[in-house]
Amino acid sequence: MGRLVLNRRVGEQVRITLRRGVSVDALLDQLEDEGVWITVAEVEGGRARLIIDAPDELLVLRDELVERYEQSD
Repeated sequence: MGRLVLNRRVGEQVRITLRRGVSVDALLDQLEDEGVWITVAEVEGGRARLIIDAPDELLVLRDELVERYEQSD
């Protein structure tokens, strides 16, 4: 299980998707056992600090990194 801690402002997004080459069946088993946890750790001045705990087979990206990841094909 991996962990990402990040700050988001109103309107900013986080994308959760499958990593390339990962077995969907293996991911489903892990999701069934552990799930994905999103915790709001702090809210201050229009910003929220999020903690995302997700299986390593999932890719969690800040919205500003999605295009860069997609271009890396």
